[in-house]
Amino acid sequence: MLTDKEREDLRQHLQERLHLKIREKRIKAIRVNSGNHWQKPMRIEVGGWCANLEKDTPPEEILAIFEHASFVVITPDRGMKEGTLPYFFGRQDVRQVILFE
Repeated sequence: MLTDKEREDLRQHLQERLHLKIREKRIKAIRVNSGNHWQKPMRIEVGGWCANLEKDTPPEEILAIFEHASFVVITPDRGMKEGTLPYFFGRQDVRQVILFE
């Protein structure tokens, strides 16, 4: 899991790189019921592992979840590495947002 400073540095870096206004909310988890029929409902939680973020992909560790117009999920291979895009989930697919206390 990222420290608060690492998370904030990543948020600012993504904002500059992707030209998005990313909110400062500290999101712990989201519950997703995707419009993609192949994708089962899932809970994506920071510090946990999640499979099928894209079709037929192995489990990936969730490092951070951010919010802008949609929800941005960061894994070691998606969003952390230069030149990779994070996973994006539309608001219509996110049924619940759980914040860190």
